[in-house]
Amino acid sequence: MSPRDPAPPLFGLGPLEQDVMAVLWSADGPLPVRDVLDALNDRRDAPLAYTTVMTVLVRLADKGAATRGRVGRGYAYAASVPDQAALAVRAVLRDFGDAAIAHFVDHAARDPEILARLERLVGARTADPPRPPRGADRAQ
Repeated sequence: MSPRDPAPPLFGLGPLEQDVMAVLWSADGPLPVRDVLDALNDRRDAPLAYTTVMTVLVRLADKGAATRGRVGRGYAYAASVPDQAALAVRAVLRDFGDAAIAHFVDHAARDPEILARLERLVGARTADPPRPPRGADRAQ
């Protein structure tokens, strides 16, 4: 994303963190800092410094939005969640716990369409448990 074409805001992430997450989500697996930097700079008018991207990746790992694993003398990073919605849900559950779940269920119970979708999704998940995010197992 360039400054002229900003991404929609992600829950709890700044603009550069959002851009970095977009690179991680589009990757087939964990990426070293240099690859993330190159992908970001391909989209920008003013290039970012290696240390800037490295700092953002470390902060994303500290926030739980990314995972990192040792590769040679450096690290490779991968998204720890599959998309923006998963990142938002994780943050809401972390910050509000059972109260968030209770409010969600109460809201769904008042809308028959949402309740039917929720029941369908829960039924599908119990029949087929969710898989870990793409690339997360390789970046641990």
